[in-house]
Amino acid sequence: MTRSRSDPFTVALAIAALVTGTLAYRQAADSGDLRQLASTLGLGTGAVGNGSSGRATVTERPAFTDVTATCGLAFVHARFAKGDFWIPELLGAGGALLDADGDGDLDVYLVQGGPLDGQGPDPRNALFANDGRARFEPFPDGHGADLDGHGMGSAAADVDADGDVDLFVTRVGPDVLLANDGTGRFTDVTDTAGLGHPGYATSAAFADLDGDGDLDLYVAHYLAWSPAREQPCYSLAGVRDYCHPATYPAEADALYRNDGHGVFADVSVPSGVGVDARPGLAVLAADLDQDGRTDLYVANDQEPAFLWSNQGDGTFVDTAMLSGCAFDGDGVAIAGMGLAAGDLDDDGDEDLLVTNILDQGHLGLRREGRVFTDRSPALGLDRWSVPDTGWGLALFDQDHDGELDLYVGNGHVNRLHEPPRQDDPFAQPNRFARLRDGHFTLAVGTVEPDIDTSRAVLAGDLDDDGDIDLLVTNNGGPARVLLNDADPRPAWTLLDIRDRHGAAAIGARVEITAGERTWSRVVRGHSGYLGTHDARVHAGLGDVARIDTLVIRWPDGQVDTAGELPVRARLRVEREPEFAVRVIEGAR
Repeated sequence: MTRSRSDPFTVALAIAALVTGTLAYRQAADSGDLRQLASTLGLGTGAVGNGSSGRATVTERPAFTDVTATCGLAFVHARFAKGDFWIPELLGAGGALLDADGDGDLDVYLVQGGPLDGQGPDPRNALFANDGRARFEPFPDGHGADLDGHGMGSAAADVDADGDVDLFVTRVGPDVLLANDGTGRFTDVTDTAGLGHPGYATSAAFADLDGDGDLDLYVAHYLAWSPAREQPCYSLAGVRDYCHPATYPAEADALYRNDGHGVFADVSVPSGVGVDARPGLAVLAADLDQDGRTDLYVANDQEPAFLWSNQGDGTFVDTAMLSGCAFDGDGVAIAGMGLAAGDLDDDGDEDLLVTNILDQGHLGLRREGRVFTDRSPALGLDRWSVPDTGWGLALFDQDHDGELDLYVGNGHVNRLHEPPRQDDPFAQPNRFARLRDGHFTLAVGTVEPDIDTSRAVLAGDLDDDGDIDLLVTNNGGPARVLLNDADPRPAWTLLDIRDRHGAAAIGARVEITAGERTWSRVVRGHSGYLGTHDARVHAGLGDVARIDTLVIRWPDGQVDTAGELPVRARLRVEREPEFAVRVIEGAR
């Protein structure tokens, strides 16, 4: 099923797609060229104007430069597709941005695939050191994070309260927890930590769910998969293809409570989250009802989403139906793949974006009072995302104008279309869109369109120049590094907010007031799909001379305030031994 469309142009395209099924339509839809598509269907190019249609102007300066070929990050994900069309082949892989060695810049961890039948070479996950200017080299041998097996994604956080960043890796098979010694050397502590679920995990998120000051863990599980459950499936054209996820039984998600030292207890069933099994792909930890407790929103593949509302006593209740975020506005359970949260309308609460499969369009849920409302058409998402199958996404202010922009990684999951890349039948162009006048409008991302089978989109300041860069992982292809080409003149801030242990203060809420405007941000690394973003808080501030007030609302409810802070500078906010904000340095 598809979401209803009231826009005449979009309706005409959808009808034409169903009626004609022409190669020209498929090529135009896959390329994102709506002007060509309108011409093909005889609608006239006037239907695709600049701005409201989402069509980018040809003279616009690209937002990013693809530096993959020169930055040293040489990594190619292995799909290991052997012609059997086993569903895990096409869903990976992810990674993490983290400061693995404690030198203050973002290193990169990338998760590799592996042979699902156990036959053949078994490549390993890779860890790359950053020199602070987005030039990378592999960590020395013996770093301990180079796992084999068929990996999916990674969640990075300080799980044992020692001040450095550890790694949790989701896989088809037992998950793995890697403890960091602070120098970028990792040790497998899965067994002693009480983890290692043997199922098929996808995304994971760390958050303090019980208010005791340490990070608990939610793991989304996809399917109860094994080679024995596979069967031949076929596309509409009658060729072998990947099966629909409903072909397999779903597997319940898992919730683990941290004892404060990195040892976890499985509380999936007593907490309530393990009583219902749906195919989970992405999870987001956020206080979505603003009651001071961290909730969990889970995107499920063509099943209703979960909104696990934190009851404050160790239990969770699924309130997605009552809150208006289980389905889209037409009551359809979308193929939710990736999740992002951000304050899109400057009202102080967080709205949600959910990526979706082609022909449905991405879902924009705006928080309005106590419920979420489907505002996808108002946000402009239905004007350009219908041909896309979206996965990872990032909400961030690319050009420092104070508005959140959007990058989405796309890639097909079935052999339905003539591909724009003949060597990869699942490749699609990724999309970059700016939030203008309340809706997302397509813009130029890179000089040459990024056409891959993309999965995770990880956002962070890779070159320490004060703007947000992107790392895009690709299934069966190279990871790509996109450096931001933003104009350096508008004001910005990058806040490294640390908890009592010296680690990123996951869940802390930030309010930045400058001039007549206040920006709300949250310290959060885990969102999107299969990955971990830069946990530092970035905000574009436009044309201001200073930050008037900075308010930090810590996860335990304590509030600290600072004022008269510089812009165009990286700031470190420390809670212990006493609250302090200090300038690290300006942009390089």
